[in-house]
Amino acid sequence: MNIKQFLIKKNQMKSWTEIIKNPCPVTIETFVTGTVDINLRGTINTEHPDAGYIEDIILNVPIKNYVVHHEEFGEFLLDAGLDKLYTDDPKGGVNGVLVDEFYQNRNDNIKFQLESRKINPRAIYLSHLHPDHIAGIRELPKDIPYFVGKGELEQYQPEKEGYFLDGVETIYEIDFSKLGEIPPLGHCADLLEDGSLWAVSTPGHSIGHCSYLINGMDGPIFLTMDACFIMDNLRLKIAPSDYTWDIEMAQTSLDSILKFLETFPEIKMICGHE
Repeated sequence: MNIKQFLIKKNQMKSWTEIIKNPCPVTIETFVTGTVDINLRGTINTEHPDAGYIEDIILNVPIKNYVVHHEEFGEFLLDAGLDKLYTDDPKGGVNGVLVDEFYQNRNDNIKFQLESRKINPRAIYLSHLHPDHIAGIRELPKDIPYFVGKGELEQYQPEKEGYFLDGVETIYEIDFSKLGEIPPLGHCADLLEDGSLWAVSTPGHSIGHCSYLINGMDGPIFLTMDACFIMDNLRLKIAPSDYTWDIEMAQTSLDSILKFLETFPEIKMICGHE
């Protein structure tokens, strides 16, 4: 695998007000490639002082990824979901010690869904490297650019979680520290350099976790990815704790998202597993 730094100009736009006032010809489409069971008591951090009593119940939640359609630049994939191995094997053929079980109906795998819609992504942007976000790479093209936040590759444990990146020719690391901050969200990357698609640094769930903002003509959409599992994280203002690298940092990232939503209530928020 060839690992490169993602070279991009520093942000030309200095505020989200300016960005939102200049929408672009871009839309998103949501794909569900399976589901997974998670406990509400990990979806909401029970150690948070404002948590109160959180029920010990299992939620079956979707595994989502998104296609960004840009009228000029083509199509881009945000996360890769699950491949077809999960249809008959909940562990997707992986035997690592950190392997979860997933549920998938036939033809829900990412390759089938993309091919049936005649979608050929030009690049794949990954929020982070947990299996439910990258397993689909095994059946996707390897000769297109892949992007992750800086630090993700160092944290990735393929021997425990699965060798999902095998065969990928080039993966670019986004070093947010070299990019400008746009309050209240902090470090951001204008991925297509026209203000249409933004990666936002939201570490905590993982070291280089990214959320995304799509600045389309129908209004801006913020994809929290796993910085916020479900809408209750927004309602209670409490970050998740399960599968989380740094819970305190995850809360800081969620606080920034909440401040952003407070400042721009017109933003449509879509949570990672809602």
